[in-house]
Amino acid sequence: MMTLSTLMLLAQVGSGRIQGGWGYVWACYAITIATLALYALSLWVRRPRASPDAKE
Repeated sequence: MMTLSTLMLLAQVGSGRIQGGWGYVWACYAITIATLALYALSLWVRRPRASPDAKE
């Protein structure tokens, strides 16, 4: 049989699962998308440009 202190500890800990963590998931998605967008922008800014006298 469980003692009172064990029951109190279990009551404080909970079920051991994260509840309501979707805000963190969406924040991670937003950070990832922003990072990829900034990286794509940096690649576009640093792209090699053709010289004006180059023939295509």
